[in-house]
Amino acid sequence: MPETAATAERREEILGELAEWMHAAAREAQRRLLEAETTDEFVKLTGSLAKLARGVRQSILVHRKLEAERLAAAQRADDTAARAESGSEFVPRHLKRVRIRTAIARHVWNELEDDEAAELFRDDLNARLDELEGEADFLDTPIDELIAGLCRDLGFDPPAAPATGLAPANAQTRSPASSRAAPAQRVGEAVLAPDSS
Repeated sequence: MPETAATAERREEILGELAEWMHAAAREAQRRLLEAETTDEFVKLTGSLAKLARGVRQSILVHRKLEAERLAAAQRADDTAARAESGSEFVPRHLKRVRIRTAIARHVWNELEDDEAAELFRDDLNARLDELEGEADFLDTPIDELIAGLCRDLGFDPPAAPATGLAPANAQTRSPASSRAAPAQRVGEAVLAPDSS
């Protein structure tokens, strides 16, 4: 049966009290040792002081070990709760990652010289997306801001228009014929590169 936090804390408290008592006794033994009038009394008090000092040291070490175990268990419980909570964010985080990856791949694909350059680009992009996806504010940061920042990090100019398919600010100046053109495919519906991670 797993130990409760209250039990662990009480055990630490008892060990702490025991260490304090032995420390007080050691101080008294040391005082008497200095006042000893005979060699036998001195030897006896020296042995007592050594045993008390060893007891204090052991109590402190055991106390520290138990405290570390309790804190580690509490940290594991916190980590488990955090993972359970972040699990609910997995899908939106992954979808946002795929949208970013797809938009950047579309934007720079023609600038990649060959398959080797494309593979290096894909590996670098995935590594940077791994870092970004793990950040706390990943879902709150606008996707176009992330795309522009990643493009710059990877050595490419960011897209001139929003990469998410939103209409540019001058959309009203287009001719009626151009406004009837087929809508642009939304980001995230197709992945140019074979690896969609």
